[in-house]
Amino acid sequence: MNLIHAYPPLHHAGAEWMVHEMNKYLVDQGHSVDVLLPITGLKDYDFEGVSVKGDFFPGNREFIKNADIIISHLDRAGKAFNLCELYKKPFVFIVHNTNPMNIIKFKPQVRRYVVYNSEYTKNEMNYPCPGVVVHPPVDGKRYKVGKRGSKLTLVNLFHRKGTATFQQIARLMPDRDFLGVEGGYGKQEKEAIKNISYMDNTPDMKKVYSQTRILLMPSLYESYGRTAVEALVSGIPVIAAPTPGLKESLGEAGIFCDAEKPEQWVEAIKKLDDPEVYKAQSKKCTERFKAIEAEKEKELKEFEDFLFDIYERKI
Repeated sequence: MNLIHAYPPLHHAGAEWMVHEMNKYLVDQGHSVDVLLPITGLKDYDFEGVSVKGDFFPGNREFIKNADIIISHLDRAGKAFNLCELYKKPFVFIVHNTNPMNIIKFKPQVRRYVVYNSEYTKNEMNYPCPGVVVHPPVDGKRYKVGKRGSKLTLVNLFHRKGTATFQQIARLMPDRDFLGVEGGYGKQEKEAIKNISYMDNTPDMKKVYSQTRILLMPSLYESYGRTAVEALVSGIPVIAAPTPGLKESLGEAGIFCDAEKPEQWVEAIKKLDDPEVYKAQSKKCTERFKAIEAEKEKELKEFEDFLFDIYERKI
């Protein structure tokens, strides 16, 4: 049972897609997965085998009472934890960032467990309860494009994703075409700059990557960087700020620049104008995605085993 605030395809953001890919894996293994959302007037729907329902008190309390495990994250984690305490259910908290959730630390009477989205978040948070690392799973079929475009792209125009730096780079390169894609959360900053075109938030990211030559991620903070991995699927080079999460996701396939020095980004972009340099970098990207893909099934199986151990009270 997932008690969360939003879910694909109605809501399109990295954290929600991470949870869905984990849920879909469980469904594919024969498990039943329900999601409860606090959305007024929501009509129940099924998304790739996951049953999504509106969370309307008191009707859905029976779902919670009958659940084996309750999983939550972000905005709904506090309520989910309280319900786990009330109904004596094990609570699994998915960590997407390094913002502390103190009830995980200080309420040992609830059986609580953690799924970290990266080694970075695990090392930073180190909650005093059993946990596993599951890097955000990326289904390559959702993102792979046969032909790349010509644009320099930023996904999510929230300021922490480096919108200001993105705009500075565009001003420094007036002869290049830039694409800004609205994100699923945060205030979106869309300044009218002649060589930046904007796209609405979309669950169909092929529309984005088919227009993209290079993905730019001048983020102020990234705990992993799922968007970077989406670009790797199609061999799209990624120029990124060296946050711990982006260094973990991109590895040797990343081109790293200081987010406060747009001139470094201009230089890196120009280097990729050389067809041979671009080809070599693109190959690094596809090889990196293959390595990530090889680890994905292993991590998802560990996640399933983790849930079995919780259910059977082995941990």
